[in-house]
Amino acid sequence: MTSPAAPVPSASARVLELLKSRLSFQISVDTDNVPQGLVVAEAGLAAGVTLVELGTPLLKTEGVRNVVPIFRQRFPDALLLADMKSMDGASYEAAGVYQGGGNVIDFLALAGVASARGVCAVRDDYRRRAPDVPRLAFADILLPHQGPAGRAVEVARQMVDAGVDGVGLHLQLDARRADPALLASSHLADAALAVFEAVGAEVSVQVVGGLSIAQARHLAAGGLRAFVISGNMGLPDAVGRYGLPPAEMTGLMATFIREVSAAA
Repeated sequence: MTSPAAPVPSASARVLELLKSRLSFQISVDTDNVPQGLVVAEAGLAAGVTLVELGTPLLKTEGVRNVVPIFRQRFPDALLLADMKSMDGASYEAAGVYQGGGNVIDFLALAGVASARGVCAVRDDYRRRAPDVPRLAFADILLPHQGPAGRAVEVARQMVDAGVDGVGLHLQLDARRADPALLASSHLADAALAVFEAVGAEVSVQVVGGLSIAQARHLAAGGLRAFVISGNMGLPDAVGRYGLPPAEMTGLMATFIREVSAAA
């Protein structure tokens, strides 16, 4: 007989419910240095983003032990997600994120169920230590490697059964650069809508991968509620815009949020 799952502390439950039931927007801070990353994060928060994602390039270049505390100090009230893309030793990486003040760790679903359970165990430990601080665990389903839609649903179910709070449908940067037609196809949308239908009542379902406003509006109309704004900032190209003046970045992100919200 299985033991009942431990109750989710109110702070974590509140954030999870927000991400499941209301529109949320996350800015990918995929810069290679902290100063520029802080500018991008500030522009995103001014535009109304819900989560600040400490991107993998930033975390790998500058180091988790430096980046997470710096952003926590600069943005004490922001929800910080660390996009670790962990493939092994994910529980150790989760501890480093939570210890530095991060709220969410994002690891790769490709790492498997053992990694998912390990991350969730660390999450639960930190929830017990500080129940007033939201701690969540997200699994990134990498497309096209874990597609098409049917395969993505299977992976999502495995991750949810392992205890994660959210799954992301992530159209890999390298894949979409190698095949620009992939982003224009329905591959991401088909997988996202299928996964949302299968597990959206249980966990947050995010969509990421260079989304344009038009693509995000289509998904919002289909019921999706959690969107990641990439470096293209909603424009239909693969151009990174992290070097724009802060006001321009804020304007682009605010437009993304406004247009996608109107389609929901």
